[in-house]
Amino acid sequence: MLAANAKAWRDFARVPVRAVVKSDGYGWGLETMVRALESTVQSYCVADADELRALRAYTNAPVIVFGTVPLARFGEVLDADGQPSVSNVQELAAAAQWFRAHSKPLRVRVGLRMSAAWSGLDPRDVARFAPELRAASAEVEAWTHITDLDDSERQLELFEKALEELSRAGVRVSDTDICSTFPLARGIRRGSSVRIGVGLFGATGGPAVPGVACALRFSAPVLRVERHSAGTRIGYGGTMLGMDCTVAMLRCGFGDGLPASMEGKNGVLMAGMQYSAVRADALPADAREYVWLDRQADLDEFARAAARPVHEIVTHLGSCARAARLEETA
Repeated sequence: MLAANAKAWRDFARVPVRAVVKSDGYGWGLETMVRALESTVQSYCVADADELRALRAYTNAPVIVFGTVPLARFGEVLDADGQPSVSNVQELAAAAQWFRAHSKPLRVRVGLRMSAAWSGLDPRDVARFAPELRAASAEVEAWTHITDLDDSERQLELFEKALEELSRAGVRVSDTDICSTFPLARGIRRGSSVRIGVGLFGATGGPAVPGVACALRFSAPVLRVERHSAGTRIGYGGTMLGMDCTVAMLRCGFGDGLPASMEGKNGVLMAGMQYSAVRADALPADAREYVWLDRQADLDEFARAAARPVHEIVTHLGSCARAARLEETA
């Protein structure tokens, strides 16, 4: 399903997809992610130089490094075919030195940060930095991250103004990288490529995107089904039944990735570390498992019910990866 989702996002965006695999592939493992995506995506995105080094064990594809790279590690990142962001004259000089040593034309990635972020220029600093880029004869990929969908129009205007500043200074901007999962799902189709992270797992932020489905299967074995009388308390300090109720006990809890905040939501009576309880009428007769997520499920809705960011849900399930697994179908 990861590959199928990547293809669906690519078709929707009509430009190549860069797969975001930071935090060890959202907790699911870099090897797993690369094995699923290698033939579908253009390149990968990681958080820092350490993640780039780890990713290189599984792929030779180009890699974008989101975060600030220490000057002492610029050469290491460029040697590994990683692309760091350049935000000041010191970083530009370090990149230029590497490209000269390798007899290659200087190509750098310059970010415009719209909020406090891991890297990039304040838009007000573009006019000051543009002449430095021109003097270095740098070819630029300009990028940004839309940090607030309700403010997207203003942020896109700031980005366009930055591009105009670069153009006036004579800087060649060959590519732009603007959209990630949620802005793209909202219909903002901008840039030469798109960055898709949590969208690979089926999240869209709410809008339907053709072909994108939940890539996670999260289920729990049913241990027993019992009838309990009104007044019975489920678990330690958990829900007190207001009426007679048939309860299914499950071998799954927040130690397996189930958000504890699901207690009291969607028929969940109790969410403990290793066990949970749901109303049995939520299960088919004689069911041996209770399915929280599968390809028919809405991953965004599950996150909303849990009152957790969908990124947190995916990463926590990946880190636990006991009750959850990735769907294998491409």
